[in-house]
Amino acid sequence: MHNDTELVERAQQGDLTAFKELVTGHKKMVYYLAYDLTRNREDAEDVSQEVFVKAYRSLKSFRLDAKFSSWLYRITVNTCLSLKSRKSYSTMKTFEEIGSSTEPEAGEPGPERETEFGFIRSHVEQALSKLSKREKAIFIMRNYSGMSFQEIVEILKIKPATARNFNFKALRKLRKELAFYKKEI
Repeated sequence: MHNDTELVERAQQGDLTAFKELVTGHKKMVYYLAYDLTRNREDAEDVSQEVFVKAYRSLKSFRLDAKFSSWLYRITVNTCLSLKSRKSYSTMKTFEEIGSSTEPEAGEPGPERETEFGFIRSHVEQALSKLSKREKAIFIMRNYSGMSFQEIVEILKIKPATARNFNFKALRKLRKELAFYKKEI
């Protein structure tokens, strides 16, 4: 496996095999981020394809001093935000449901627990839907994808204080929306 910089250089010179290796190496990351932002499997697949088409078309302008994965993150977030502007998303499935079999395995929660998890997921999704596009993107990048604020700042080209502020606002809104869980505990 080659490093991204070498693959990008080769792809910029027209090597399609190098670009295919870049796609192979990053397609899961792009898909999962798109899924986190859209909460819809089909939309995430569409966004993933669009991201790599955009990346291929813009590859010649990619600066080799930048991190390729950060560049793809930025394209993915922007593509999701523009898709959301054009379309309202249908309700979601979770990572656990993607590719899960119909047969429960030993040690998996029973039907009551699955129902409870379903209600919790539904409440979290409702709460997330009340965030602004920017708040949701930053919250997901920070808390679902585990990105540092510095990575978010580089990807979205915003100030560190702005990233922290949007994440704080998102957390505050989510706490308010999900406050009834605290009362149940």
